[in-house]
Amino acid sequence: MRACGRRAVQRALLCGIALVAPTLCSGADATIAQNHSAPQAILLLPARSLLEQRLPAFIQVQPGEFLATAKLQHACMGPKLRVENLLLFHPASQHCEQLTVADQVWLRQRLQKLTGRWLTQDPRERLREQPFLMVAAALPKAVVPNGQCTCPNTAPNGVAMCDTQVQTAGTPISTVEYLSSDADGDALTATFSFQHDADPVQPGLPPPLISSCTPAPGALQCTIDGNAPAQPGILQLMLSVDDGIAHLQLTSLLQVLAISDRVFANGYENAATSSCRALP
Repeated sequence: MRACGRRAVQRALLCGIALVAPTLCSGADATIAQNHSAPQAILLLPARSLLEQRLPAFIQVQPGEFLATAKLQHACMGPKLRVENLLLFHPASQHCEQLTVADQVWLRQRLQKLTGRWLTQDPRERLREQPFLMVAAALPKAVVPNGQCTCPNTAPNGVAMCDTQVQTAGTPISTVEYLSSDADGDALTATFSFQHDADPVQPGLPPPLISSCTPAPGALQCTIDGNAPAQPGILQLMLSVDDGIAHLQLTSLLQVLAISDRVFANGYENAATSSCRALP
């Protein structure tokens, strides 16, 4: 009887733990999600700086707030840590991440999501010259009680320098240049997409077209180059520019002619079918 009683108590305790545990986990998850919704400072450093003791005793996280290197060592040190590893440390939660090669490919996008800032230079390049990199959190805009911002965001503006052009399949297109700027000086991000005739909009660009973007404080310059795609039709080459709050879409039209539709005059291809018409 006593054994049965003990087993009953054990079952009751296990059931109680099973009921309580999900509540605790969900509360922790909610806290983490809440903390990560606001911009936060992030410390980036190569493991070599930690293993070879190249760091100062204290690192300034933000004005008046310092992080003891001893806490950093406690969070990041482990038997699998190697000098070639790259570490990302969250001072707010004291959480340390060891970044994989795949993580490093999208490192700037990850840092922008965490801190609210876009780094114009690859942070790995900066870490070649310094033992660590502290990325400060972007300052939130002041909000009045009714929820309206006291410093309203100004949407980015811009222009596609090439409005329309007509090219034969497989021939080089005229460079399409997109220029955009933000009056607030916010960092701008760009996303390409395209639409062929009435087909659904697709992300990226149709091959063999290629793109490149050059960011600057409060400005962004993007270009499209390459040969016209093989499939004839009308392409809308779209660039979506985002400042984190508002976005702007710029469009350039490219009509692709089949090789059999090429127009010649006096032995030369008609310039009217190959030039880029810019906006007035």
